[in-house]
Amino acid sequence: MLCPGYDLLMTTVAIPFVRTEASQNPNLRVRDGGDPAEPYMRAMTVAFASVRRWNPDADLHLISNAAPEEDHHRELRRLGVEYKLVPFAHRPPVGFAARFEASLYLLDALGSLEADTTLLIDPDVLCVNSMDALLSHVADHAAALDMQFPEDEDINGLTRTQAAALHAALGESVTLPLHYGGEAYVVPLALAPAIMARCESAWTLALSRNLEGLTKFTTEEHVLSYALRGVPLKTLNDHIRRIWTTHTFRQVDGLEGQLTLWHLPAEKDRGFNALYGPATDFGSWFWLADRGEFLDRCGRAMGFHHRTPSRLAKDIAGSVVSRARHLGACRRAHP
Repeated sequence: MLCPGYDLLMTTVAIPFVRTEASQNPNLRVRDGGDPAEPYMRAMTVAFASVRRWNPDADLHLISNAAPEEDHHRELRRLGVEYKLVPFAHRPPVGFAARFEASLYLLDALGSLEADTTLLIDPDVLCVNSMDALLSHVADHAAALDMQFPEDEDINGLTRTQAAALHAALGESVTLPLHYGGEAYVVPLALAPAIMARCESAWTLALSRNLEGLTKFTTEEHVLSYALRGVPLKTLNDHIRRIWTTHTFRQVDGLEGQLTLWHLPAEKDRGFNALYGPATDFGSWFWLADRGEFLDRCGRAMGFHHRTPSRLAKDIAGSVVSRARHLGACRRAHP
């Protein structure tokens, strides 16, 4: 049961998406001559379908700077997805970041919100349950996923220790800030102006430090990690997790069924592609199966279990390489 005043009918689930070069996303494999937007479009169609599957009354929005091609537009219309055109005003200057520059489009998406509450998700997020519990937990707060990175881990060009200095330059106390992942943000409309004002301050600082060749906020995660310090906030850690499924790095623990949302950054052109057919067929298991079967089939597609022999062999080889690299790094650090 949702908290009083927080009805799913008043909640919009939105995916911000801006076209950019394939090189800006190292987690994407695009064949020669292929459209780098295609895996994203197929993934977000599956993402929207999964939200609709378990939350039939949710409002669904695609926020983008360009209209989807007709075949994708047709499938999105069938899912009841509304399309919203928003220019990429926060496009960073050339050389600002080696990758993930498109993530900063989130700042433009934030400025366009109109719903009482908006859940912004990445295109490679799969919904596997009703969002009632998530929304009840959040209530009238903003919310994001606390990534719990070590203080000196490089997070796309900035550590939490370095971020602390930037936060202090913007008026925050000199304490180690949390780092929030970009896969999901809950933004109540009442808090959006305060969040956006802080985002603009962080963005201005990032641009000025970029001109001087200094450390800076490089992605939307860094900007929002600062901005969210200024509003009432809850974490989404009980409801969503970033689940890596690469050959060299797996984070599957068997508890994924307890979550509401799966973020699968390595599955845009693999697992999501496998689910595209069922997700666009309203007579398939994707729409008709009970939750247990849904979880099982989605888990298979994403490589959680019952991996194909070829994928299992590559995963085993990858884990050996990963362990060897880790051992080599340890020996170099402690000769």
